[in-house]
Amino acid sequence: MRILLTEDDVQLCELLGRGLRQVGWSVDTVGTAEEAESALRTASYQALVLDLGLPDCDGMEVLQRVRRENRLLPILILTARGRLSDRVKGLNSGADDYLVKPFALEEMVARIAAACRRAGVPATTELQFGQISLSPASRTFAVHGKVCAIPRREMMVLEMLLRARHRMVSKRYLEENLGGFGGELGGNTVEVHVSRLRRRLSALATGLTIRAERGLGYRLVEEEG
Repeated sequence: MRILLTEDDVQLCELLGRGLRQVGWSVDTVGTAEEAESALRTASYQALVLDLGLPDCDGMEVLQRVRRENRLLPILILTARGRLSDRVKGLNSGADDYLVKPFALEEMVARIAAACRRAGVPATTELQFGQISLSPASRTFAVHGKVCAIPRREMMVLEMLLRARHRMVSKRYLEENLGGFGGELGGNTVEVHVSRLRRRLSALATGLTIRAERGLGYRLVEEEG
């Protein structure tokens, strides 16, 4: 699923874009109303996340123009305007949902997925390997079809390894993505989470393990023998 994210705060835009990509969605990011409307004219999107506080135009005007041209596109408003009158205006102007800052990324993902379901757009991409499956949208991990609890950062490591599918994932890549959720990482944080996840995969009899290659990174593989 391809999403257009319109947010003028560069740091927040990068963080949200990274989080949405980790769910399995393709994300294009823009910072102005002009860029957003240009992107919508030139590409096909399954959802629009629209900040109202854009530097070149009030996002509400963008919302109204987009809705006139595309009646079915799921649109989620992202804004600091939390008054009841603002929320009502946004929904009445054509938004499918309204999310007030600050918010949790998990809630944003859930709201986008819900809006897409209502519009008949498939929003989830389940990752599978052997006897395990992981749903990034619902943040659930299952072994042999049974849902199992797993700490958030271990799930993030597993998700990145599943997306790579036999390819090596560098330690630096893991550090960059884990660091975006919860601040700076300690020197051996990646090793700690990989080690814990490796033990968890073994304890759950998944038939999979994480192979480390010094100086290169990590790879999810089937256990030998």
